[in-house]
Parts: sequence; structure tokens; C-alpha cells
Amino acid sequence: MSHDLPKPAASLRGPVVFINLWAQSGMKHYSESLMHALAPAVEVFYLRNYESCLEVPGRQVRLHPVGLRGCTELVVVAREILRRRPAAIHLNSELPILLPLFPLFACFNSVITLHDAVPHEGESFAKRAFMRLHLLLVFLFIRKVIVHSVAIRDELPAFLRSRTHVLPHVNYSLWAHEKSSPRDAAPPGDVAPPHDGSLQGKRFVVLFFGRLLSYKGLEYLLEAFRQLDRQRFELIIAGEGDLSDYRIEGANIRTLNRFIPDEEMAALFNEAHVVALPYLSASQSGVAYMAFAFEKPVIATRVGALADVVIDGQNGFLIEPRSAEALAAALTRIADPGTWSRLAENVRRQNFSADEDIRTRLLEIYGG
Repeated sequence: MSHDLPKPAASLRGPVVFINLWAQSGMKHYSESLMHALAPAVEVFYLRNYESCLEVPGRQVRLHPVGLRGCTELVVVAREILRRRPAAIHLNSELPILLPLFPLFACFNSVITLHDAVPHEGESFAKRAFMRLHLLLVFLFIRKVIVHSVAIRDELPAFLRSRTHVLPHVNYSLWAHEKSSPRDAAPPGDVAPPHDGSLQGKRFVVLFFGRLLSYKGLEYLLEAFRQLDRQRFELIIAGEGDLSDYRIEGANIRTLNRFIPDEEMAALFNEAHVVALPYLSASQSGVAYMAFAFEKPVIATRVGALADVVIDGQNGFLIEPRSAEALAAALTRIADPGTWSRLAENVRRQNFSADEDIRTRLLEIYGG
């Protein structure tokens, strides 16, 4: 994907060096989308450990975010920064391997995006301890913090809030260039789609997408499906993780219990009518933004910042967490053809985090 790059923003004297070492799933989607938004208006240099889909200046390094593999490449990162004298260094999320470079980052206009302020339910003791240590190191060495909701900012330690900026989440339109309506996708099973494009004659497909972690409330979605008509509803569970503790039954539930590569993701979102986020706790969810990029309504629980994204009755429905009955009722309601069509049309019309808005706000944060 190419860009006709305009003249770099005059307010920044030097490039923005953006660093992401999470090579898969949400963090990669986020980083590529942010660079897609930023690159047309400012000089960027993109440091990552994967092949980018963008034609922007950068370098691929052999660094693992949490392991020692390729740690000698830290010298390469340091040299690139010192050579370019950037106007801003922007880190995407926690990158443990980069901690030795934090004193160097302190010498520059350093920025970090924190996607979570507190550990998720079920996280290991080691992860919880690291997050606390990381927040202290951010306070000591990083000048600015970006979060994507007021709720996340308010969960941060008081000593970080004064340097924290709330930025709208990037949109994921970059990943949805092959989007289609469920009526255009291959229908589930052998049921042919109706000629009028309605929901009659085919199952209503619900997608649960992403890593299988306890805080995501999959057990309540499965319980809700036991209350629904198996001939009318279908559930797709797509993501890696342990399914052994879940009671999965019925021919209307499909599982893809593995990492889902980008080339398969579009087909899953296209097949779905709605995306379900029955989370027990959350700060935010990139899956919701991906759903909207594919023009799919979302059913989510009222936890964390999800209510800032899913507007009840407009682009989906909000329910209370830990209630299979409420989830089943919401699925039944949204499967009504008129209701689903209205919500899907609202999603198509909404303008979530336009690239221009993200770009403008980022430049204000970098330059402030």
C-alpha cells in the first residue's frame, strides 16, 4: 500500500520514530493502522520485527519483545535513534526487551501508548509484578503517556496522570479493504442465502474473536447459546488458548482454536453478522474496532471503556457482565432482520477515529 506523502508537518523538527515489537494480532494491527494514519503528514521511521504492509521508511530488527533472542539488536535501535535525532520516539505498549534503552529515551521527546492500566483478570503474578514495575519506569524515563479512554487514565497511578493524554483509538479500515456483507459471503453449511439479502433462510452468525483468556467471559456466551435456537444461530470461536475448561456442544458452534493469521481474519469477520464481547473486565478492545471496520455491530458488556465505543442501540447493544440470560436476549433482539439492518447501517455511517483526527491529535501530543 503506497502513500503520496505530503510535506512533513512543520511543527516537528525531525522524524517520529515509532517502535512496535509485537508481531501478531492486535498490537500489529494497531501499529500498522497508526503508521497509516500518521505517515501522510509527517516524516516517520518505523522500527518493528515483522514485515510491514506499509511503504514507509523503517527498519526490521531481530528483537523479541519479552525474550533475549536478538538482544544485540538493541545496539541497532540505539544507533538508529542517535543517527536520526527524532522529534519524538513513540513506543507501542510494554516492550520488556527495550527497558535497557529507557535512559536513552529519556533524552528525547518520548511517548508510550498504554493499552491497559491494570492487569486483566487471571493474569499471572509475574505479569502483574512487571506491569507495576513498568509503570514506575515509565514515570522515571518517558515524558508522555497515551491512553484511549478517560477510564484507563483514571486507573493509572496518580503520579502518571498529569502526563497522560487521551487519544481516540485508531481505526482499522486498513485491514478491512476486503470487507463484505454476510449476504455476500459464503453461507454457513449448505443453506443458500435468500435473494432479497435478508436474514431469512440462513443462520445468524456470531463471532467471538481473539485470545482465549478467562476475563473474556466465553463461558457466558456458550451458556447463552444453549438458550438459543440451534437452527437459527451459529457461533464461531476463533483464537488460540485453552478450551478444555469450556462446555462446547452443538453442531452450530465452530471452533478455530489457533492463532488466526491476517489472511484468514477478513473471511471470519465477513461471515459474521455480529461480534460478541462478553468480557468480565476490560480496559478497551481492539476487536470492537476491527468489527466496526468490517461494518459489524457489536454486543458488549458494560465494563472498562467498552461503553465509550459501543453505543447501546446505535452500533450494537450493551449488557451487564456475567449474565447469559442478558446475552441471549441481546442476541435474539439483534437477530431481528430490521434491528440488525438498522444497526449495521449505523456502523457503516459512523466515523470512528478518522485518520485525520488521529493525525492531528498525535501531532499536538508530540509537539506539546
